[in-house]
Amino acid sequence: MAGQGESMMVIEPAVEAFLDQTLVAVISTIDRAGRPRTAPIWFHWEDGAAYMFTARSSLKWRNIQRYPYASLCVDWREPPYRSIIVDGRIEEVERSLYELVLGMALRYFGKEKGAEFAEDYKDQSENVVAFRLVPDHIANYLKE
Repeated sequence: MAGQGESMMVIEPAVEAFLDQTLVAVISTIDRAGRPRTAPIWFHWEDGAAYMFTARSSLKWRNIQRYPYASLCVDWREPPYRSIIVDGRIEEVERSLYELVLGMALRYFGKEKGAEFAEDYKDQSENVVAFRLVPDHIANYLKE
């Protein structure tokens, strides 16, 4: 049985493989006026959830604090166009911010630039938050 926040969803292998690619996602949150707000974001798919980070002062984090649900669109923008949309609850995570950022930065920037980028996050846990989106629904648009 899954613990609090753990996904009980069975995720298809094709979806897992798609989400393991190095793609920039787009996260949508709901603002104070009830309108959707979207922003590009790095993510790391692990154990059935999307892990991300953002500044605690960012609009997306303030929106999440008011309404802890979001949608994450991960798409391939060349033919054949494919996408996955993950909807679910957002949870702050207790894990090393530096290790999370380092893993993503190495993936998105490569070894040298990624390590340099992550250095800026070593002592930023007061200013930057690590969080995950635990899916309750996944829309699969991988069929060609």
